[in-house]
Amino acid sequence: MRNSALRLTLAVLGLMGAPAFAQGIVLETVRIDPNVRPRDRRMPVHLTEHRVKVQIEDQVARTDIVQVFRNPNGFPVEGIYLFPLPDGAAVGDFTMSMGGKQITGEILDAGRASEVYRSIVRRREDPGLLEYAGRRAIRARLFPIPPRGDTKVTLSYSEVVKPDGGLIEWKYPMRSRAFGHGRVRMAGEIVVMDKAGVANLLSPTHDLDVVQKPDGSWIASFEEVGTVPERDLQILYALGNKEFGLSLSTHREAGEAGYFMMLVSPRTSSKTVKVLPKDVVYVLDTSGSMGDRGGRKMKQAKRALSYALGRLSPQDRFNIVTFATEARSFRPALLPATEANVQAAVKHVEGLVAAGGTAIHEALGRALALPRDEGRVPLVIFLTDGVPTIPPTEPTTILRAAAAANAARARVFVFGVGFDVNTKLLNGLAEAHGGSESYVSEKEDIERKVSALVDRVSSPVLTGVKVTIDGIETHDVYPRRIGDLFRGQQVVLAGRFNGKGTHAIRLSGRLGTEKVNYVYEANFDSKTDREYLPQLWAVRRVGFLMGAVARTGANAELVNEIKRLGIRYGIVTPYTSFLVVDERELTRRRLRGDRSGGGPVAPQTPSVRRALESALRDLDAEEDAADEAKSAFDAGNSVGRGAVGGSAQASALKKAKAAGRVSGRGVKRVAGKTFRWTDGIWNDIDSTDGKFEGEVVEVKYLSDEYFDLLKNTGLARVLSVGSDVTVIYEGVLYKIRRS
Repeated sequence: MRNSALRLTLAVLGLMGAPAFAQGIVLETVRIDPNVRPRDRRMPVHLTEHRVKVQIEDQVARTDIVQVFRNPNGFPVEGIYLFPLPDGAAVGDFTMSMGGKQITGEILDAGRASEVYRSIVRRREDPGLLEYAGRRAIRARLFPIPPRGDTKVTLSYSEVVKPDGGLIEWKYPMRSRAFGHGRVRMAGEIVVMDKAGVANLLSPTHDLDVVQKPDGSWIASFEEVGTVPERDLQILYALGNKEFGLSLSTHREAGEAGYFMMLVSPRTSSKTVKVLPKDVVYVLDTSGSMGDRGGRKMKQAKRALSYALGRLSPQDRFNIVTFATEARSFRPALLPATEANVQAAVKHVEGLVAAGGTAIHEALGRALALPRDEGRVPLVIFLTDGVPTIPPTEPTTILRAAAAANAARARVFVFGVGFDVNTKLLNGLAEAHGGSESYVSEKEDIERKVSALVDRVSSPVLTGVKVTIDGIETHDVYPRRIGDLFRGQQVVLAGRFNGKGTHAIRLSGRLGTEKVNYVYEANFDSKTDREYLPQLWAVRRVGFLMGAVARTGANAELVNEIKRLGIRYGIVTPYTSFLVVDERELTRRRLRGDRSGGGPVAPQTPSVRRALESALRDLDAEEDAADEAKSAFDAGNSVGRGAVGGSAQASALKKAKAAGRVSGRGVKRVAGKTFRWTDGIWNDIDSTDGKFEGEVVEVKYLSDEYFDLLKNTGLARVLSVGSDVTVIYEGVLYKIRRS
């Protein structure tokens, strides 16, 4: 992740005395060299590397942590290391070492740890630490930390994780306030296994690479450089010994319909789960434009198609349709995926050349003329880099003809390459035929993206999947349609509901030619601490609406609903980028030495001014990029639906943020609440409509009254958003101010 100009500005201004990593803090370092004069500048020790490895076996979690701290000073220092333990952690063992030597640490109880955290907040004015007040903590002395050198700290502890409402939850503290030290390398691996079988695994807080292994274990991993974590890491998983795992998590906010998340996946380790045979047609655009730029696109596409052919099972059948000025089939009918047939097909692919027009209509007609054989799963994988040029070219005509030709009800997965594709046509194909569309820029790796889809759909196990709930009214559920389930795939259903109590959830579909029905019981008496669910649902709804924008254009009704969701749930969208705090004006104030922008002002030295001016240029560039991203969405020339479980448009937001660098610095989501930065104050979105008529309490930041409020740990989490805050909490409007 690229460091933002705001982080650069804060680093230059020196707004913090030392970096404060909640996942492992080195407190107020002290000099130990008597030759260093007290007035000599001391730079803070900072974290450069953080690795965590976790193994959760039969609900016992062993966590091993490695952190590397760097002393940038020319003299050795010592410090106090503090690590906040996860909520409810039952520490079974605790070891700590530095430089190969064992360190004796102290485990503080929640009350003592809270005092320590509060003292840090008073000294450093770091509200980010308030979120950890009330937790137990590990404290140890680090001595010495060598001059301009690194110190490695290793820490291990064990805990028991318990199920709650059918889901098991594991947390790891990762939130950070380490502005100015954005080159931290972070990596983690979480392995989960259980004798009862792990049915599903998901992180609602982080984008992890999740793999389900044949032995029934699950591995989730991440690796990042330059990221300042804004959330603690959270892992959810469910246990079950059925062929198809299903688990439910719910949340309800006062006076609203509830939110739910349902995880559905086949058990990879189950010997009774039968993989169904496939009928696959690969459709490849060989028009002249695929040979542009040295033929790189064509070469990648051919390698991807060869890989896909190699992933076929002996029970599968296949064919290849290529199209340029006209469409051509590799063979007149589907072929069994024998070794000889696959080798012949690979040789055919290697000989393809790019030339001619783009006959999409004819190619689709050939590809969709599949036989309808019960017990087999029909799939079409379609790759093109252009728009139709051979008549008919009207998208509506092509879509209507494709619907009529698809008697086998094949799922159509579309890949659009480059920026000249007809997104309305390709989005419509995927939407109408139960697949997904993915868009690849000319600089991206086509082979990698196509191969990832081929791996995902290689082993179908349940077709025509439907989920129904007895006695519960649901609405706004995404994805709208599940379609088929594949081995190793996990579908995340998110929606709203009315009702409560224990009810039956029915998962139905076809195993080959046999109709099957699985019944699960789940409790809809909503929890109030699953704050990730509203935003998880809202991201999927915004993604679905962005898909509608791509298909039909940016009409006022769609745009207004996306804006409303973006504001209410703190989501970055192409239409809420205007919510970003105007950091340009803030930086200009600091250049003038104006304190009204909030926070201390650094001396106006030439180096500070140069850094601020550079930050201002970066902010202007980001604002321009955000505007370009919004324009691209308005024109319908951007990404389509996400492909995770066929979910509607769930990945569009991530791609918009990456491609357009749309920032969300002016909006934060903390403890289930959304805050917007306005005039130096973090304002609760619910407090800005002028309709609140209840009690108003004004409290000075860091006063005795302020810390009295923190006895309510829920409010402590809310106030961790910043020092100047307006928030509605349990029917009271709190105004927290520095002065």
